[in-house]
Amino acid sequence: MPSSETEDGLRNGDDPDAGPRAESHPRNGGGGRGDGLPVPHAHVHGPHAFQYLLEVTLQSAAGDARQLYVDDRRTTGTAVYTLAPEPFRISDLIAPEGQRPKLTSFTGTLFRGHFERGGVEILDPVTVEVQDIVHFHPFDHHASRPAALNYLAFGKGKELFLAHRITKAPDFDHHIAVRPVPGATGTVLTDDLLREGPRLEITGRADRPEDRLRESDQVTVRFLEGGPADVDLQLTVGREIYEEEGDLATEIHTH
Repeated sequence: MPSSETEDGLRNGDDPDAGPRAESHPRNGGGGRGDGLPVPHAHVHGPHAFQYLLEVTLQSAAGDARQLYVDDRRTTGTAVYTLAPEPFRISDLIAPEGQRPKLTSFTGTLFRGHFERGGVEILDPVTVEVQDIVHFHPFDHHASRPAALNYLAFGKGKELFLAHRITKAPDFDHHIAVRPVPGATGTVLTDDLLREGPRLEITGRADRPEDRLRESDQVTVRFLEGGPADVDLQLTVGREIYEEEGDLATEIHTH
């Protein structure tokens, strides 16, 4: 995965001062790159710390990390790849506006499948270069759960994805592909909007697992943050990439 082309999705662990438990959900290539090959994107969250979206690239001394990943996925048909990172302070990735963070890269091991559930190591070590923090918010166990279903949008070009915005336990993690409803008019999720990781509210859906978006649903959504508040979007839901409730079934602790 050459750094000029590759984005990857990582999911962090419970301790804000430990390395993240990284979960990479591959997606189809495109978005102007022109090779049509699968490329992962970014979703990172810690059930006891933060939820955030990163845009990253991968480097490996073993060769072209992107091509190694693509070849493995093409051969095996695996849907999920995960990264087990070396320990580091997640807070070092965050910097005040206009300043550089203390940390802009970290190393780890890339696995086919979930590394905590029998995944197979395919790259060790791999260097993760953080290009951008698209979204970040700390968990607050005093926060009120939103009444309506909330998602964070991310992606590039025609590759559009939503990740459920996690508030407090019990909650759920959910990643899906989406696309505009054919023929719909009005605002679309442009690259400029997606760089902000906009927060969306799903009309007519409660913020609970049983009301989560499902393949082939057509829904109306509106911007809560990161986009114009006075417009609606029409989206069709594509494949479900990941859904998890167990990790977020108990109280989220903050310090």
